[in-house]
Amino acid sequence: MIRLNETHDPALRSWIPSANTSNTDFPIQNLPFGILRPSHDLGGAESFRGTVAIGNQALDLTRAADADVFDPQHRALARIAGESTLNHWMAQGPAAWSSLRGALSRVL
Repeated sequence: MIRLNETHDPALRSWIPSANTSNTDFPIQNLPFGILRPSHDLGGAESFRGTVAIGNQALDLTRAADADVFDPQHRALARIAGESTLNHWMAQGPAAWSSLRGALSRVL
């Protein structure tokens, strides 16, 4: 069982306005990982990429890693979570998931 940590604090707020509304499914306390293709890519030329939902948006984890918003350890985890499938990310296990979620919470 994964224990609740500071990322679940109900008092946390994000700089992303839609993450702070009462009707969002993805507040700062709920940062689900997923796979998306950019919405501007209607022709399907761009590959799918790992993201995390926040408010009514999604953060591209590879681009966030490239932008140096994480320390080296979390940059490496973000690159794994940013792959085109979540298979490698899920194999990292609960400690990695929790660690990156904490770093994401601090960034967002």
